[in-house]
Amino acid sequence: MIDTEPGRKAVRKYMKDNHITYRMAGILFGSSPQWIQQVVSGKAKGPETTKLIISMINEFGI
Repeated sequence: MIDTEPGRKAVRKYMKDNHITYRMAGILFGSSPQWIQQVVSGKAKGPETTKLIISMINEFGI
């Protein structure tokens, strides 16, 4: 499995620096704020989380 921690860390920093809430990210990516929080925090694992992190990195231009 791909180690997504560097990507998660970059997404967390980007969201904090740009004042993007989990709710805002949920709307943008079509997910619940709770799911976004679990993915970004590392509580959720698996292929769907990897896909979301990659999508967030692409969308945010990280």
